[in-house]
Amino acid sequence: MEYPHKERSGRAGFSDAGGAKLAITLRLDEARFRRLELLAAVENRSVTNYVETALLRDMAAKEEATRPLTMFVPPDAAALTPGVLLRNADETAARYAERSAVMDRLFDLPDSA
Repeated sequence: MEYPHKERSGRAGFSDAGGAKLAITLRLDEARFRRLELLAAVENRSVTNYVETALLRDMAAKEEATRPLTMFVPPDAAALTPGVLLRNADETAARYAERSAVMDRLFDLPDSA
């Protein structure tokens, strides 16, 4: 997505390795802002830095959640074909079906190597 005001990257204090930093306005009620101030103070940070760090962590977590899953298989197990999933004695039919679906999906993933 392109932003038409991105040309402002030359302003002092607004650039980093990722490019220009753009300012936003955040509106919070007074009680939440006071709590945010306390949380930032506990970590010896400014409110702006606290919000930016929290946002970056949230974005990184979402990006991490979309990464492909890598499963390491021992060389002697790579040639094995999956068999029938055994049902536990106290397992309900619904739980067994759910567990079977997860295993089927895992074994249907294409090899990435």
